[in-house]
Amino acid sequence: MFRLLARRASTAASDVAALRSTLLARVESPAAIHDVYPRLVSALQRTPAPGSLSRAQLLQLLHVLATSARPPDLQRIEEILGHMPAVFGVPVTIDTHTAVLRALVAHATDHTVYRWLHSMPARPVPFTPTQAQFHIFLDACHRRAPFKYVRQVVSTMRDAGCKPTNDSFKYLIRARWAQEDSVPTLAEFTSVLNDMKLEDLPYDPTVDDLLYNSYADRDLPQCADKIREQYRRRFHDTQKDPFSEWKDQVISISRSQGVEKTIDHYFQVMAPKGCEPVPQLFRAILRHSTALDDAQIVQKKFNVPPSVDQYSLLIMNNVRAGSLDNALSIYEHSKAIGIVPDAALVHPIIKTLCRSPTDDNLDKALAIYRDLAAVAPPYSKTKDTLNEHAPGPDSTIYNTLLHAIASSDNLDKYFDTAKQLLDDIETFHIGIDKKNASSIIVLFMRRASSLSDALDIYNGLRSALDERGYAVVLHAFCRLSFNNDLPVPSLTSYFGIVKDMRRAGLEITLEVYTILLHQLGSVPALHRSRVTPDHIDELITTVRRVHDFLTLDAAVSPDEQVWNQLMNTYQRLGCFDDAYRVWNTMYISGRFDYISVSIIFDACGYARARNAANKVFSQLARDRFSLNLHNWKSWVECLCRMNRLGDALRTVCLQMGKNENTVLPDVETVRILIKFARRNRVEADVLKHLEKSLPELWETLPEELRVGEKQ
Repeated sequence: MFRLLARRASTAASDVAALRSTLLARVESPAAIHDVYPRLVSALQRTPAPGSLSRAQLLQLLHVLATSARPPDLQRIEEILGHMPAVFGVPVTIDTHTAVLRALVAHATDHTVYRWLHSMPARPVPFTPTQAQFHIFLDACHRRAPFKYVRQVVSTMRDAGCKPTNDSFKYLIRARWAQEDSVPTLAEFTSVLNDMKLEDLPYDPTVDDLLYNSYADRDLPQCADKIREQYRRRFHDTQKDPFSEWKDQVISISRSQGVEKTIDHYFQVMAPKGCEPVPQLFRAILRHSTALDDAQIVQKKFNVPPSVDQYSLLIMNNVRAGSLDNALSIYEHSKAIGIVPDAALVHPIIKTLCRSPTDDNLDKALAIYRDLAAVAPPYSKTKDTLNEHAPGPDSTIYNTLLHAIASSDNLDKYFDTAKQLLDDIETFHIGIDKKNASSIIVLFMRRASSLSDALDIYNGLRSALDERGYAVVLHAFCRLSFNNDLPVPSLTSYFGIVKDMRRAGLEITLEVYTILLHQLGSVPALHRSRVTPDHIDELITTVRRVHDFLTLDAAVSPDEQVWNQLMNTYQRLGCFDDAYRVWNTMYISGRFDYISVSIIFDACGYARARNAANKVFSQLARDRFSLNLHNWKSWVECLCRMNRLGDALRTVCLQMGKNENTVLPDVETVRILIKFARRNRVEADVLKHLEKSLPELWETLPEELRVGEKQ
């Protein structure tokens, strides 16, 4: 027996060695990585051997895939990052992300890089992107991307937990000059200086020189003098933060070694050199912390009391990591120990709750708002910079709450609350801004009795809308219905609002189309009992007209998100041929993702399009595109809908989690099988096969699945 086990272990080790050797010999080929790497991981999961690939070798794999940057490559990168610590014993570090980022910047789309940076805090091993990483991206995209896009990158750095610096804004200034079509006006740079002032940035002579020389070198001395005078007037008296020279060092040590070792380093190295224990130090130490214990360690070691900014950091970091329950727990603890809340403490929680404005979430968010309003002074000073914490509710909090109420399915319950919030805005002297304007329009549009009344409300306040505000209004407009009609928007009125955007000088984005397509595809499911064949024909005609508009609109370049929405809308309306044509367009261009794959599998299943389904699955297999769990479940359901229950069962038992397919079936996968087996009266046979083939999964199944529902 022992000899048999030894022989098996030896064989498994030989398999690992052979696969490792093959992978390293062909490491420059993305196709080879897709072929060999999953088999190596599968072998290592059966016979663990940490260290089979070194950090350098794993980084080489990541570099090759990021250089290729197709959807299957990006997906494989995600897998490797997940396997590094668990399978190879190699930790994922911030430098790992930097290596991937550099290759993506050189070879992927700007949108792909942007999503990579902003998704870092939500990854299984979360990291907050650094200023250096954003600057790697900005250094490349400021030369090729539109000025508005570069401005969006800089303005959303804070959302990813990374405060922009003077260097960030220098990329933005250069981006405007990189557009050869016109000389920038002073007003354009005035708005950039406004953003810099909000970030509370100090005077920087290199920014001064860049602004001046950019005009002077083009023989525009008067403009050069004016922009220099304006910059110096607004920034010359600002003082550099005395802690700034220590900040990056503290954040780096805290991120890599933890809070206690950072504090030890402070007392051993930094304090003797004159670094004062100022609040900025405590914030830097807690910059990446999510645990309440970390704040308590800081308080104990430095003998300082708990403060609102310490708890604000913990709450924000938990929210970014997707841990709302932890954030709520820390908030309740802060209340219990007497911390007086401010806007920065409560807004991350309110914002997260309001993303899904159910009654329960809205009630929680409003309760937290009332905690804040109860302790706020009757007059709140407007914030001069984003670093200031409003003592009471601010414009951002009101916008979040009003938008959530305007989106609520239970508007009648909250309409009076919304009016009270508008009264509070006056009480605290906040004022109506562009963000609040869109929510106010939506609130009253939803209470309008006719299309004409709704458009009158919109026209009365549209001058206050920005791009984001227009998107909010368009989304609400699509869902309006009057006289018990179905909520199918008038294309004339809808695109009339879009024309207003153009006339206001605002950029028309793909969101204009995804909003409309989503609503058109949702009507049959949301109003099933009222939809007639004539309604479906009308919807199909409308979607095809939108498809034509999208194709002919020179102002936009469709990406995978809008193609996904169009394909899904067609399939939900039963137009398989149209959906399949969209899929082929996406596949040939290489602009598809996990969502695209699930949609086309769903479309094939509902249409019982056996040949098309086989072709799509074969294409993906040939390209080494690794299906995620949702894709596999969509494929299993597709097979079931085509009366191929046996193939679906073989897929679950013999393909998933086998060989290069590392995704294991779960309870929901089995639930899909059982649902269709029950319809075909073969539930007992399927259950018997599952118990025999997947004993570990079988043990986790709920009782009603294992024994079948009582007839």
